[in-house]
Amino acid sequence: MMKIRPLLLHSLLSTIVLVVFFNQTILNLNHVYFSRSGDGFRTYYGIFFHAKYDTTPYRIDAMNYPYGEMIGFTDCQPPVSNFIRFISNNITDITGYTTGIVNGLMLLSVLLASILLFLILRRMQLPAWYASFVALGITLLSPQLMRLGGHFSLGWMLWVPLMIYLLMVFDSKRAYYISILVCLFATLSGDMHFYFLAFWAFLFGLYWVYRWIWRSNYTFRKSDLLHFAIQVLLPVLILQLNLIINDPVSDRTANPWGFYTFRGHFATVFLPLYKSYIPFSGKLAFGVNYQWEAMCFIGLVASVGFFYLCTQWIIRCRKARKMVSLTGNKLYDFLLGSSVIVLLFSFGLPFILGLDGLRKLTGPLGQLRGVARFGWLFYYVVNIIVFRSLYINYIENKKKNVTIKLFFVGALALLAFEAWQNAGKYQHQLNNRIEELDPADNTFANFCKTTVNTEEYQAIIPLPYFHIGSESIWIEQECDLMKKSFIVSMETGLPNTGMMAARSSISQTYQQIALTRTPWKHYEILDNYKNNKALLLTVGKCNKLSTDEKRLIGQAEYLGESHELQLYKLPFDSLKALPEKVTFAPRYQAMIDSLASHHDSLAGQPHLDKSGRDKPKEITASRHFQNIMEGSVKANPAKKCYLRFWVKNYAHDLVARSQLLVVQSGPQHETLEEIYTDIFRHFKTFDGEWALIEIPFTPKQENEIIKLLVKNYDLKGKTLQFSEFSVSQTALE
Repeated sequence: MMKIRPLLLHSLLSTIVLVVFFNQTILNLNHVYFSRSGDGFRTYYGIFFHAKYDTTPYRIDAMNYPYGEMIGFTDCQPPVSNFIRFISNNITDITGYTTGIVNGLMLLSVLLASILLFLILRRMQLPAWYASFVALGITLLSPQLMRLGGHFSLGWMLWVPLMIYLLMVFDSKRAYYISILVCLFATLSGDMHFYFLAFWAFLFGLYWVYRWIWRSNYTFRKSDLLHFAIQVLLPVLILQLNLIINDPVSDRTANPWGFYTFRGHFATVFLPLYKSYIPFSGKLAFGVNYQWEAMCFIGLVASVGFFYLCTQWIIRCRKARKMVSLTGNKLYDFLLGSSVIVLLFSFGLPFILGLDGLRKLTGPLGQLRGVARFGWLFYYVVNIIVFRSLYINYIENKKKNVTIKLFFVGALALLAFEAWQNAGKYQHQLNNRIEELDPADNTFANFCKTTVNTEEYQAIIPLPYFHIGSESIWIEQECDLMKKSFIVSMETGLPNTGMMAARSSISQTYQQIALTRTPWKHYEILDNYKNNKALLLTVGKCNKLSTDEKRLIGQAEYLGESHELQLYKLPFDSLKALPEKVTFAPRYQAMIDSLASHHDSLAGQPHLDKSGRDKPKEITASRHFQNIMEGSVKANPAKKCYLRFWVKNYAHDLVARSQLLVVQSGPQHETLEEIYTDIFRHFKTFDGEWALIEIPFTPKQENEIIKLLVKNYDLKGKTLQFSEFSVSQTALE
C-alpha cells in the first residue's frame, strides 16, 4: 500500500491539474472541436463515418469514392474507430459521441503520460514529491501537446513514455511477458500512426545493438534473438501483413515530399524560439524561417543541463583517459545516447550530407517526411536524465552551498513556468465550435436530411474540388468546403470523391481530378462507379470555381442552399455524356492545325512543335533547369495567352512534381517576367498516358521571346518526355 499511495496521489494531482487547465474542454467534451478544419476535422469525420457506415475494419469509404482508402492512410485511428464501430454494431449506437470519445482519449493520454513519467522517475530512486512535480512539468511542456490541435494520432502522448518505461522494466527483468507487452503496444501505437512504430523500432533496435556490443561482448544468446524478434520484428510484420491483406493499391508514391522541409534543427530543439516570455526569442532564429513541424523545444533547464552534462563528461573522460559513464548508470547512458542518435536522424542526418540516394534505398524510412517528430524521444529522455542529475547534484551539495539550493529551486520554478506557458491557456485553441454541427441549432442537419433523398445518390462531388494525399498533385480546399462537404457526408452517409489523406493511389488521383478538368474523350473513373445513381454536388458559394467545374454545375439541378453551401443533383447519365458535348479534342486539333498553317497573330518559330506525340522531345531529368522550348511570339500586350504542351507518363511517380520556369524576354533577351510553377498545377486534360499542360501568361510587349525550362531533382537521371508545344491566344473552353 505504501508503494501504491504515491502513484495514486500523483494520479489524483495530475487529474486535478488537467481539469484546471482544460476545464471548459472537459465540460463540453462532445461539443468542442480541437480543430475546425484541415487534418483535425478530417479525423473526426473519418472516425465517425467509419464507425457508422463502413462494413470492414481496415477500409474506409468516406473519401476517394468509388475506391475508398486504407484507413491507416487517412489518420482515422483504426483502434479507436473500430472500437466505436464494434460497440455501435453489437451493443448500442455510440457514434453520436464520437467527438467526445476522440477528445476524451487524447486528454486521457496526457494523464497517462504524466503517470508513466512518474513511474520512470520513481524507478530512478527519486522521491515521490520530486518525481510528481517533474513528471507533470515534462508532460505539460511536451511539444506533442501542440498536436492536439490538428494531428490527433500524433497527440497521443503516452506512447513515448511507455516505451521508455517498458525498456527500463525489461532491462531489469528480461521476461517474455514484457516482450509481449512491448509487441502489443508497439503494434497498437503503430496502428494509430506509423511514426510510433518507427520510434519503438529505433529505441529497441538500438537497445539490442547496445546489449550485443557493450553488455555481451559481441555474443547473442538464443533468448536474446527471440526477445528481439518479439519486440522489433513481430510488430513490423503484423502491420505489414495487415497492409498486404487490406490494401490493393500498388502505386503509392515511393518518395513523399517534405523530408528535407520538415526536419529538425539545432535551434528548434535547444533554443526557445518565438516564446512570448522571452522578448528577443524571435531573433534567435537568425532570420531562418523554421517550419512549425520542426519545433521541438526541450525547455531551458534541459537545454542548459544537457550541455553541462556533456561538458562535465568530456572533462572526466580526458582526466581518466578512457570512456567513463555520463550518468553513472549504463542503461541511462544508453537511453541518452540512443536518443541523441535519433535526434540526429530528426535533423536529416546523414542524408542531408548528399546521401539522398541512400535514403531512398532504406525502404520504410524513405516514406518518412516529418522526421522532426523523432526529436520527441530526445525531449523525454533528456528531461528525465537532466532532472535526475539535478536532484543528485542537489542532494550531494545542498549542505555545502546555498547557491545550489537556489539553483535547484530556480530550475524547478522555470520548469513549472515554461509548462504553464505551454499548456496553461492552450484549451482556448481547442474549444472550437462548428456552427453546422451545433446541437442547439439543427438547421444545417435538417437542411441536408430534407433536401437530399439519400437513396437517389451514390456519392458527393465537392466543388471547388480538393484532393490532397497523392504526393503528385495538391489541390487545396477553397471556401471552407472540405468541412462542409464532410458534414453533408456525415448527415447523409454518402461517400465523398474528395480526398484528404496520405500517399493515396496516383492513378486513382488522376482519375478523380479528370472529372473537374476538360474531358478529352470519356471519364475513365465512371467505369468503376458502383451504380447509375445521381451525384450530389456540394458547391461552395465563393468565386473560386473553374470553368470546368461550372460546366458540371450547368448539367445539374439546383436543390437549395444553407450556410454558404449550395446543393445540386447531377444525373449520372448527364455526367457520362458530357465529353461528347464538350468536343474539346476536335477543337484543340483545329487550333493546332491553324497554328501550323497560319502565323498572322503569332509569328516566329518554333512556337509550334509539328512533330506530334509520336516523336516527343526527351530530356534527362536534372536538379538544374533545362530549356525545352524557345520561340518568338507576336501578340497583343496585356491580352492573355496560353502556353500548351503535352507531357508523357504524367501518372508516373514524381513526374507531376517537375518544376517549370516560363521566361518572357525582349528582343535583346532582356528578362521581362519569370513564372515559377509546377506541372501539377496546370493539368488541362488527359489522353491515355499523355496530359495537356496549359499555362496562362500575359505578354508584356508585342514581340516577345518565350522560353520554357524544366527541372526535377527527385527524378535525376530519368527521362522526361514532352511534345506539341504551342502558344495561342485562343481559350479552348
